[in-house]
Amino acid sequence: MPRDKKTLDRQLAVIADFFAGDLPQAQILTKHRVSQQTYRAWQFDPDFTDEMEWRIAAAHRESAAVIARVAPVAAQRLVELTKSPKQEIARRACLDIIALGKVGSGKPPPAVRDSDTRGPAMTPETASKILAALADATESPGESILLE
Repeated sequence: MPRDKKTLDRQLAVIADFFAGDLPQAQILTKHRVSQQTYRAWQFDPDFTDEMEWRIAAAHRESAAVIARVAPVAAQRLVELTKSPKQEIARRACLDIIALGKVGSGKPPPAVRDSDTRGPAMTPETASKILAALADATESPGESILLE
């Protein structure tokens, strides 16, 4: 950040308001009496952009942690939905489960060794339920199972 304490304080206040999410950018700049020209100049200040990038990365990490915490519950709910008497709901749940498997197939987290990259095991019972739901969806006469 710049050596000028007043500018530093203004930049940090603007950044804090950006991440508070209460106001649009134009109102934040007006609130802190920052002109568009000054804001554009800040975009070339490595300290300002580094702070913005750090906060963006921190927000992404925080959201990833929230998603990771609820993923097991969401996955279990999807498995339950595969038993739905409504074929379309069961079909979509199956597709979502398949899509979730593809998302997790990327590189393993840093703490995972190469020998442990198989991912979470699906129980035979769960696999059987998913396959049965898919089979029911494809065997229903007159129903289309177009993939979206």
